[in-house]
Amino acid sequence: MSLFEELRRRNVFRVGIAYVLMGWVLLQGADFVLDLIGAPDWVIRALAVTVAIGLPIALFFAWAFEVTPEGIKREKDVDRTASITPVTGRRLDRLIIVFLAVAVVLLLADRFFFVGDRGSGPDEARESAVTTQPPSGTNPGPAASEASTEPTAKSVAVLAFDNMSPDPENEYFADGISEEILNVLAGLDNLRVIARTSAFSFKGSGATVAEIAEKLDVGYVLEGSVRRSGDRVRVTAQLIETGTESHLWSDTYDRDLDDIFVVQDEIARAIAAELQLRLTPEQEVVLAKAPTDNIEAYNQYLIGRQLWHQRGDRGLRASISALEQAVVLDPEFAEAWAALADSYLLLPEYSSEPSPPLIAKARDAVNRALELEPQNAQAFTTRGYIRYLYDFDWDNAEKDFQRALALAPDYPTALQWYGEMIATRDRDIDGALGHIRHAAQLDPLAPIMWHVSAWLATQDNRFEEGVAYYEKALAISPTFAPSYSNMAISFARMGEYDRSDEALARFLQLADLDWPADVPTISDPFRDPTLKPAFIEFMSREDNNLFRESAADRAYLFMMLDEPERAMDVLEIGLENGDPYAAHANRMRVYDPLRENPRFQAHLAKMNLWPPAEHD
Repeated sequence: MSLFEELRRRNVFRVGIAYVLMGWVLLQGADFVLDLIGAPDWVIRALAVTVAIGLPIALFFAWAFEVTPEGIKREKDVDRTASITPVTGRRLDRLIIVFLAVAVVLLLADRFFFVGDRGSGPDEARESAVTTQPPSGTNPGPAASEASTEPTAKSVAVLAFDNMSPDPENEYFADGISEEILNVLAGLDNLRVIARTSAFSFKGSGATVAEIAEKLDVGYVLEGSVRRSGDRVRVTAQLIETGTESHLWSDTYDRDLDDIFVVQDEIARAIAAELQLRLTPEQEVVLAKAPTDNIEAYNQYLIGRQLWHQRGDRGLRASISALEQAVVLDPEFAEAWAALADSYLLLPEYSSEPSPPLIAKARDAVNRALELEPQNAQAFTTRGYIRYLYDFDWDNAEKDFQRALALAPDYPTALQWYGEMIATRDRDIDGALGHIRHAAQLDPLAPIMWHVSAWLATQDNRFEEGVAYYEKALAISPTFAPSYSNMAISFARMGEYDRSDEALARFLQLADLDWPADVPTISDPFRDPTLKPAFIEFMSREDNNLFRESAADRAYLFMMLDEPERAMDVLEIGLENGDPYAAHANRMRVYDPLRENPRFQAHLAKMNLWPPAEHD
């Protein structure tokens, strides 16, 4: 009898197959349990080594020993005519089938259950809010007309990857990895990538792939999970074609944390290959380059970006703290400098913090980012915003926005902020709304796009159109407090006083603020002119923390109350103190009665807005 036949007779092959399957199932189960209890990485590695060492031992025992009715005996001591190896072989076959079935179930669970679990029921409030078409009877503007043509055939939404880590605090890491992959894909030509706000809005919603595709108008969805344990990370990702809900590609990456940039690179390349997108030499360089070689700096960067997306006074301050740590850990980390500039830039708009020192820091940070990475579209966008809103350097702001959009034509924030600049500088509301509509196509579930559209429209006296935009913002995010605040003012101007009171009450509830009981509401002076003096007295108080010395707050309300001199006083104080909305007075129709006033013209001239300039 040949050696091969003897190995088969003694069931050595069957034992080997059964052992390998049993070991794989054991390791998969142990990996899951050890992650849950937060065991260190060396435990699973030690278990894997033990299983590997056990294989040759199992094969040796299969060769040297045999199972008999009397128990285990040495093979040479068993009479071959009494051998029951065929019976043992059939038992091993059944065992192999069981382990194989378990292995298949684990593989399917890993692919379909642990990836893309979006939780419970969908938010039906979004149903009426996802279209990017303007309300009927409005002019969408030239950029919107261009953007509303045939949808891009190759379009993808990168959903928030599930956090499978033992520590729920690692949610920021899973979100950050998802956003970084999204940003890499957004840099590819001929691929429309839905922006973070909209793509991540389905997190925990339970929406199906078909529902997501319908709301975002995309052909593909990328979903996945991230499991971080110690200095190891597992990233699982899969690309789904939304039309058929078929899985085009999937893979799992088990790596050291230091290799996370390689994982992002490999996923982006895999998606590009599946969608038959050709990478340019410049894109190859971007993919190959790691943003930092300091993993803790990257960790702080991800924390900072997560907090930045939360906005608010507290969130932005915490974001600044994390990002300042990131640039200390790696002073050459361009993306961290750009993100830090964004946090400095927005804090004055969400707090009572004086803007001049923060804007000075933002200016330094964004310039440092561009020194390190001269092709950074985010940094050009931020610098353009600073130059128009605070420096009143309109020509260079124009150049920065144009450069940002040349580098990243589908960057929603660049489109939004450039639209706001056009409205402010040129009083071109239709042109501004066109750019913001394009941004809304890329980020259709971001309430800020509709909120800003409403802000521009209502302050251009297009009240019905503006209210429709506010309603879209609130359909997406019913707790978006700024929309209620602005609606309270708009309804008062429209003469709809009850709706103004309802909007104000909802704003105060969401913002956790109290309106003084002895003070008339916003609508009261218009209902009853005898209440005007009491309201003006309240608006003039230094301890009034409900309204700021701003073109969009106190000065605006004073103009509504036909108090132009009081309004001018506030405008001038606001400009001196760094009011983020000072320049917007140029576009707001409520200030039209002042446009022939030399004092108002001098005010505009300080911001290089008078005399009006012609722009291409």
